[in-house]
Amino acid sequence: MGVHADYGKNVMRSAAGNSYVDWGESVEVDYGAGQPARIDGTVSSLVAVEVESRVAKQVRGALIDLVCHRFPKKLLVLVPVHMWNPRETADQCKYILGKFLSPSDYRVVQLKGTGENPCIEEDGRIVRSALAELGWQVSETSS
Repeated sequence: MGVHADYGKNVMRSAAGNSYVDWGESVEVDYGAGQPARIDGTVSSLVAVEVESRVAKQVRGALIDLVCHRFPKKLLVLVPVHMWNPRETADQCKYILGKFLSPSDYRVVQLKGTGENPCIEEDGRIVRSALAELGWQVSETSS
């Protein structure tokens, strides 16, 4: 795993504590044949999470796993590294998610930091706020 993906997962752990899981059955997406796909994580039994730092086309492609995950709420976390215009990528992803989900069921956030230039505290607040908007209770955080 790359330094930027690791950073995104560290931000998720900072924001959601032990409520964030990045392994096991909760991250699996069943497509009806073969091995399941996997998303980057889940928060409680509520929010499916993808952390992306790649180019915009790859980020948009990752949305299918997020949309198809069984949890009702979706969070896309963008680490602004390889995408040419992170704000534009975020707007495109919001548009795509809006085609499949109610606006109350998804959030797209852009982190300030990266694996090479971390801003864990600020980024943790950004993610925690998005999780709260999706209905996750901050009191569910366990260290």
